Amino acid sequence: MKNILTLLFLICCIISSFSQAKKNSRDYGYFKSLNINAGYNYSFGDATDKDFHLLDLGVNKSVYGGRHGGGYQYGVGTEIGLNTNDFIIGPKISGTLYYQFLAFGAELISYTNFDNWTVRFVPFIGIGGEKFKLTINPQVILSNKNFKPVNSAILNFSINFSLNRKKMK
Repeated sequence: MKNILTLLFLICCIISSFSQAKKNSRDYGYFKSLNINAGYNYSFGDATDKDFHLLDLGVNKSVYGGRHGGGYQYGVGTEIGLNTNDFIIGPKISGTLYYQFLAFGAELISYTNFDNWTVRFVPFIGIGGEKFKLTINPQVILSNKNFKPVNSAILNFSINFSLNRKKMK
């Protein structure tokens, strides 16, 4: 009797899983979009370090959609120091992968104060989607370790404003 109940339970589980394959009235399409990115970075470190605030601006392209929400985004941008000792600017290239509510990717940033510069590789992970992301960004210093315009960890919040959004066929 126990084996029959287990078999019936497994058959019911298998039959109910086929409902995911059926098309319903909702259309889960993919969208391509060109976006303007605006965000805020909070740069923190040790208790003895000063905390920095940066403005994050950029342009990116994204593809996003599907039943569970997923896609990718790539673009260029810059980070501008708001309370740094010198005027700091950090041009960057970035790429992000999205799956459901997870966002992960990497950036390559070159911070400069026009007298000195450093290049940093920044992998990140967090939550987000096509329109926003909230990530933690540890920074790996690749060159000029003596020049530290910002701390080695950043908390980033950014929003995408769509300029041109089209549904893919």
